[in-house]
Amino acid sequence: MSKIKGNKRYGTVFMFCAMASVLLIFCCLVFSIWDEYKETIINNQKKQMLLTTQSMGENLKIFIEGYQADLNTLCDIENENYKKTGREEWSILQSYVTKHSRFVFDVILEDQDGSLLKSVNGYGVTETYSVTEISQDVSFRQCKLDNGEMYLILKKSLPDGRSLSVILNEKNYYNSLVSNIRLGTNGYVVIKDSKGIILIHPQESQWGINVISGRQEMFPDKDLTSLQQMIKNQNRGEAGVSEYYSYWWLDPGVPEVKKVSAYSPAVIGNGFLVVSAVIDYNDIYIPVAAGFFKLGLVFLGIVSVLLGMVLYIGDLRVQKKKDTEEIAYLWELNKILEEMHQSEETIAHQQRLQIMGTMTGGIAHEFNNLLTPIMGYAELLMYGLPEGEENYDSASEIYEASRKAKEIIQQISSLSRKNMETAYKNINAAKVLGRAIKMVSSVCPAHVHLRKEIVLSDECFLGNETQMNQVILNICVNAIHAIGHREGTITINGSRVSWEELKQYKFTSVSEEWNYYLRIDIADDGEGMSEEVLKQIFDPFFTTKKNGTGTGLGLSLVEQIIHSHKGYVFAESRLGEGSVFHIFLPVNEQKEQEGQQETEEESGDSLRLLVIDDNPKVLRLLEKSFSRLHVPLTTCMDFEEARRVLKEQETDAIVTEHEIAGKSGTDFYMSLQGQYPDIIRIIMTDRVTREILEAKKRKIIDEYIDKPVSDSAILKAVKNCKERV
Repeated sequence: MSKIKGNKRYGTVFMFCAMASVLLIFCCLVFSIWDEYKETIINNQKKQMLLTTQSMGENLKIFIEGYQADLNTLCDIENENYKKTGREEWSILQSYVTKHSRFVFDVILEDQDGSLLKSVNGYGVTETYSVTEISQDVSFRQCKLDNGEMYLILKKSLPDGRSLSVILNEKNYYNSLVSNIRLGTNGYVVIKDSKGIILIHPQESQWGINVISGRQEMFPDKDLTSLQQMIKNQNRGEAGVSEYYSYWWLDPGVPEVKKVSAYSPAVIGNGFLVVSAVIDYNDIYIPVAAGFFKLGLVFLGIVSVLLGMVLYIGDLRVQKKKDTEEIAYLWELNKILEEMHQSEETIAHQQRLQIMGTMTGGIAHEFNNLLTPIMGYAELLMYGLPEGEENYDSASEIYEASRKAKEIIQQISSLSRKNMETAYKNINAAKVLGRAIKMVSSVCPAHVHLRKEIVLSDECFLGNETQMNQVILNICVNAIHAIGHREGTITINGSRVSWEELKQYKFTSVSEEWNYYLRIDIADDGEGMSEEVLKQIFDPFFTTKKNGTGTGLGLSLVEQIIHSHKGYVFAESRLGEGSVFHIFLPVNEQKEQEGQQETEEESGDSLRLLVIDDNPKVLRLLEKSFSRLHVPLTTCMDFEEARRVLKEQETDAIVTEHEIAGKSGTDFYMSLQGQYPDIIRIIMTDRVTREILEAKKRKIIDEYIDKPVSDSAILKAVKNCKERV
């Protein structure tokens, strides 16, 4: 039984091999016939086109010579009349124009300077585009007359310096002798002079332009290299046929096509014109396809027979494959259902995280409102008590506990998506990297060595430290997994670079708003990644970890955080050579603010402050604090009240909440620009936003301070503004 099955298997293989051999031989034969037939048709078409251009060239030469003879005759007749009468009348010009009105538009007489002396229709030459010298005293030209139309002109110089010109109607010549010549679907005939100036073209807007430079001006984004080489051959007076790539100038969008151009010179005296016939290369295939159609039917019949045999043999195997395919289908369906179930669980988990983030964001906001008076009054009590006293120590404990509570609230607030995107501060890059590296070193196994090369001093960036710690930790954890159980090294580099360095990585757009960027490189000598994996590492839910140990969200979150910081992140890797992640963050030119206290001596006696806030508890706290420092303070709860105060009393500095009753403090300061140029303008804000940085850059505000605020923070900000003046 097995021997019979083996014989059937060998018979089937032999049949398929025989069929493949026959098909291969037949295809080679068909291709050879097609290639020979195609070349024959194309060469015949090229010869016909060349004969057409030569015939048109001869007709053009005869056309010009005929009107050149008429021009000489007009001059001879006028000379005879002058000898008989002694006067120049040129009366024959009118009758000549009338009799030859099919192509002759006018005859004009000009003086030595080209000024019009006599014209049948009263039009003179305004601009000359092309000049072809026929003889010493006769030239063939393309000019524009006073009526704004283009004409072909035969001009003859007379012995006394004047000139007589026959004006030929270019449109009539084109419509009568050129336009009726059909070449394929889009083919046409072009007549140029020896310098490449177009005299005749289906598109009238191209008359009088240079075939190369003129089209470069009209279509600056088109590649004319192939066309230029052919025009060089034509301008040398050569005859021939060229294949080149150009465009259909008459069609919308100016599509690029492969063309065939036959060209030959039309010699007129000492010069020549170029007659060119252009056709779409694909148009030549139409007769080829029509002639080859019957052969295709024969080939189709043979293929049908062979296909029938294959189908018959295949039908014998279909039943055997059905069971295998059904099993494979059920296995794939089970896999898809399992993946869908996992995706549903992941989506539900993300929804729970989003709800938790919203709740924690609201809780953090309320706690910040409660911490502001606690911290402020604790600090106020500390100023009013001598150090070492029991009440001073109690107030100090309240202040320190509230400050730590503020840090905890900020960490809880980082769970809120809204706050993650907006709670940015000006932070020192070297300090952030140092703390992040310590955090990474705590999770590194003994066989993974951590090396750092931080070349930073006081560079700062606007960002969220919690998010940046998460970015560095996610990348380093992936590096640890890439190294595995063998010895390895993770290297973290930090440096400052100019924005031009980002151009070498060919990002779609690099903002020039920042002059410098922080460059953070995290490299490992792990197993590396293939190009296919590297393209997907930032996609959500993509992971290479097995057994469900990875969520595929770590690097996706890294990319989201870096982009929210207006930065760039990408990776380079090769299998077996390790990986390196590059992070670029814009440098904030403002340095990190130091929390120095403003003393009573530094505050100054002459400072007059106006504070605007809709929270009465904050205003009462500041009134007490500045009263202790003997600094005059006026408080307002809205912008309208503040405008009245500014009109009634002198003010040195204004400190306002970023947003009051839905109105922006930045807009309030913009409305004051020009009215009070010497007033210092400060914004109090929960978080530093791009709007605030832009307002400071444009001198709308002078400074901003973080909330919760204190008297010392306000005085420090005022002092910094005064020092910059």
